[in-house]
Parts: sequence; C-alpha cells; structure tokens
Amino acid sequence: MVNPDLPGGRLGESVFGTRAQACLWVRKHIGWVLRVNRLFGRDDRWVKASLFAAAFNGGCWPGTANESKISRWETATLRVPYQALQRYEELLGLPGGLLSATADNIHAYYCPDPGCPGTNGWSLPRKGPMPVERVSELIDKASSNALMTGCEWDELTREISSAPNFFIAPSAAWATLAERLLQEQIIADQVAWLQRSGAFLRLLTHPVGQMSAIAACVSLATDRTNQVGIEVIGILDATGHPDASAQVLAQLASPTSDKTFYGALLACVRKLARGHFTPEQVRFLASVVVSLLDDSARHDDARTLAASLLRQMPHAVPTSEARKIRTWLTEDETVGQILTTGRLGEPRTTASRVRRIVSAATARMPREAPWVYDETLDELVDELLFSPVADVRLCAAFLIHATPYREPVGSLLATELSSIAATQTDLAICVMDALRLLGGQAERSVIERLTVTPGIPAPVVASAARNIGHLGGTSDDAYWLHAFRRQRYLLERDASPAGGAILRGLVYGLGMSWNDPLLTRIRDLGDMPWQAREAAFWWLGHPRRIRESAAL
Repeated sequence: MVNPDLPGGRLGESVFGTRAQACLWVRKHIGWVLRVNRLFGRDDRWVKASLFAAAFNGGCWPGTANESKISRWETATLRVPYQALQRYEELLGLPGGLLSATADNIHAYYCPDPGCPGTNGWSLPRKGPMPVERVSELIDKASSNALMTGCEWDELTREISSAPNFFIAPSAAWATLAERLLQEQIIADQVAWLQRSGAFLRLLTHPVGQMSAIAACVSLATDRTNQVGIEVIGILDATGHPDASAQVLAQLASPTSDKTFYGALLACVRKLARGHFTPEQVRFLASVVVSLLDDSARHDDARTLAASLLRQMPHAVPTSEARKIRTWLTEDETVGQILTTGRLGEPRTTASRVRRIVSAATARMPREAPWVYDETLDELVDELLFSPVADVRLCAAFLIHATPYREPVGSLLATELSSIAATQTDLAICVMDALRLLGGQAERSVIERLTVTPGIPAPVVASAARNIGHLGGTSDDAYWLHAFRRQRYLLERDASPAGGAILRGLVYGLGMSWNDPLLTRIRDLGDMPWQAREAAFWWLGHPRRIRESAAL
C-alpha cells in the first residue's frame, strides 16, 4: 500500500518491471547486440543474413541454423543458446567471451528468478554425462598455483551449476574455489571480469556452494585494508539466502568503509525487488535511506541511490518521515526528480542530449543501418546517463561495449564531459562510469585532466580517479606523479574524506595498470598520505597466480 503522504504515480515500482518483462528485456537486448555486430562488423559478407546462416553451422555450434533462426534470435522471438553466442564470436572475429559473457551477466542481473532459465539456460541440453575428469582437472588447477583463465572459470562453474547436488571432497575445496575466484574477479577488467563475475554468480546461487561464496564476500567486505569494497558486498544481491541479506544490512548498520556502505545500498536495489528482506529488515532499510536523504550536506552517489530505493518502498516509511519527503520534492531538485520519475534528469530536457549522441554514433558506423533511428541504443544511452542505480548503468555500458557502437559513443561522451565536468556533477559521474568501459586513449586524456585541474568538484575528481584505471590506453609516470603530488598537497590543506578517496582512486588506477615500480614508490614514500600507502601495499600484496590469472 502506498503511503498517502508520498507522491503518487509509480512509486513502489522496481527498476526491473515484472519477471516476464525482465526476461523479454534481456532477450531483446542480447538479440540487438548480435544484430548490430553482424551488420556493423568488419566483414561485409555477414550483412546478408542468408550468407551468415550458410556459414553458421560448424565451429562450436553443434546445432543447425538457417536465415529464419538467425532472424528470430536477433529479434528476440527465439532464445539464443549459449553456443550460438560463441559461434557469433567466432564468425565475427570477436574476442572469446565478449558476447557470451555479456549475455550471462545481463541475464543474471535482470532475471534471477528460479522460474526463469538461469545462466546455464543459455546452453543447449547436454548430450552426454558430465565430464568428470575434466571437472576434476579444473578443480585441482584452481586449487593450485597454476594460472586460471576466464574461460576455464566459466567452464568449471557452468558444469557445477548444472548439478544442484554437486559435491566436492574435501568440502573445504568450495571455500578454496570461491576465495580464489573472487580475488581474481575484483582485480580483473573487461571480458576477464565478465567471465569471472558470471562464474562467481553461479557459485552464489548453487545450493551447495553458496555458503562458501557468501563467506568469501563477507571476508573481503570486513577486511579494512581491502580496496575493492563495493563489488564484494554488492554482489550478494544475487542470492536470497538469509545470511547474505543479513550481511548486506550489517554493512549499512556498521560499515567497514564508505565503499562497503555504498555496495550494500546497491545490493538493496535488487534485494528489495526480489523480496529478499523481511518486513522488519525493510523498515530498517527505510530508516537508513531517510537518514541519508535528510543529510543535505551530502552530495554523492549514495544519496541519489537512497532516493531510488525510497521510490521502491514508500509503504515502509513512517507518516512523520513521509511528510518530510514531500518537502524534499520541492527543495531538492535531484531527489525530487528521482522520486517522481525514477531518473536523474527530467525526460523532456534529457531526450535531446540522448538523441544527439545516438544520431552521431550511428552516423559513424561503417554501413547504413536498416532502421531510421536505433531506439535500443537510445534506451541504453538514456540508462547510461540518467539511471540513479550504478548497476543499471553498468549493464547498459556492457551492452554497448559489446558492439561496434563502443568507440563512437565513448568519443561523444568524452566531448560531453569536457563541457559539464565543472557544473553538472551527477551527469559527469555517470559519463565517467560509462567511459570506464567505452573509453580509449583519447578519452583517458580527458579523465587525466580532470584529476589535476583546479575548480573541478571533489566528487567528480574522485570519480575520475577511480575510473581511469579501466580506460583503454596508458598513462605515463609523469602524469601519475603529478596527480599524486597535487592530491597530497590538497589533502595537507584540507584533510577531507574526499581527498582520501581521490588518493585511493589514483592508486586503484595504478593497480589496474599493474605499474609495480610506481606502486612500490608510493608505498615507500614517507611523506605520502597513509591512504595512498595502504592502498599501494594492498595491490602489491596479491599473489602472482591471482594477478596473472586475472588478466587471462
């Protein structure tokens, strides 16, 4: 029941819609990714679906294919099997896992319902028994000092998830697998991250293995030296196990860090939508959300995310607090916009920006599109820039990342960023989160400038620092040293939490670049702030097998 003191309309609405809508959304967008790659890929031949279908049989594809099936896959009237996604990768000359791992993660995020075919549902039925020897070989390999690739993690966990009663002896091997996989995941990037994320989600939802996976998340979330706090607690949104829900709320009540607090808020978006919380837990979450929104001095992602959560659960807010929220609707433009529309911007004023980006990106494609305007790209760019939920924005970025639209959209976003960084904080942060997947060397240069330019708001600088490590290209040591010296100087003048976050973000960028000589220098510099030295120590402490495997 909607509280009458809260605004009407679509309050209480989940960002996912109904389960059926979510599953159809996934099929539509995976089909769109396939079609865009075929039409705008490097090989002109595949524009004709008949030629593509004629070449489809073979390779990793064990089934049959024809032009009609290709069309039905790409228009979402027929579910695309996992092996067909891999065959698209083969024929189109794409990196292994780009399409299949993207599909796995998008499906896992939007369709966690047990009634919907899970991630393994992308696969065709197995024709023979489980390959026990191969599975044993992979378990032994993951338990040793040998390197593990993303494809091997994908293969191993796919086999495990196909058997709900899968057991490993000794049982401690579950913990070994979960801990190593998560350690690799949090320092991996791009396709290597997608493959490990999909693999870990299978462990989190496995009836036997999930307790070890939850324990691995909790261990890293409660480690105060851990530099990747959002991901390890946020991923617990994938399971409805009561222990996972309790750990998420524990991080809201007594967070290890600002990052684990934000990760817990992020996890609550899906947990609320999937009914993982008890009524008492929902009421506790509502009190946390209201206290965040009541802090008018706080202007960061946590506050906008809190507004999005409040929109999902108006019934849990006491009447006394609900009246206060009515005041925010008129006095706080951002909060009011999210509560009213579920977005960071007013649709009529943001549509022109989105349309400009989509039209320009389409014009840069190597061939003319068979459509007048790409409505799906429009939808994804809109989510990329104006969803208050970081995971929703990330899913949109991964879908665009998996298509030839990646480079033109990244370039256009960087141009937008240059003009808004100093004045539109929320939008600038969303753009930089997108560039971590869509940006290359040219876009990296734009982000570099933001970390050393006076007059840029601290939240924007912090976002630039934490995202630069994911962009394509490299930054030379002269840039890094200049950025560290500048932030050290600013932190000495004003020891603010934002300054510490910026320094940790810069070290994160060095870590993702595996610049060990500079990490060592930062760690050993006595006059460098403790936040930077502690972060550098953490990055340098990863075992070789974890660091090298995470890149494969």
